[in-house]
Amino acid sequence: LRLVPGERVLDVGCGPGRHALALAARGLQVTGVDHSATFVRLAREAAAAAGLPVEFEELDVRSLDRDGEFDAAISLCQGAFGLAGGPGAPLDADGDVLAGIARALRPGGLAAVSAFSAYFQVRWLEESDSFDAGAGVNHEVTEVRDETRRAVPAELWTTCFTPRELRLLAARAGLDVRHIWSVTP
Repeated sequence: LRLVPGERVLDVGCGPGRHALALAARGLQVTGVDHSATFVRLAREAAAAAGLPVEFEELDVRSLDRDGEFDAAISLCQGAFGLAGGPGAPLDADGDVLAGIARALRPGGLAAVSAFSAYFQVRWLEESDSFDAGAGVNHEVTEVRDETRRAVPAELWTTCFTPRELRLLAARAGLDVRHIWSVTP
């Protein structure tokens, strides 16, 4: 994104603040948003402990009302984009996330978004996965760790995309795609 100190960056689906804090440490003005109150609390605590002036808000980017305020936006590691495809979710929920990102950017602003590849998911489907090809959503039953490091059962619903779908969603949101890269673990 070629970010320079002083620019305003929106971290969508910021979680506990990993990317937001790293960007703030490099002199960027960062706002992180996440729908998880726990993640926002943890991010605020981490920012305070590090002495970094990062703003964190508990909200869904689809309802963000800060139009044209940011020079750049990120949504990395499926922070928000790609996680809207659970049971009963509207088919265009991830497109709405991109639209929220697009609204938040100033004219000419840049965004970087990571997404799961449908091609990769189908090729490397695991026994714990259930992939709905029609919706492009993978369902996985797994476990996560809570703040005390205790294992807690969790269901993950991850939308997986083809490059063409990403281009179409971005165009619908008013974003111009400059690059799509693919990686493997």
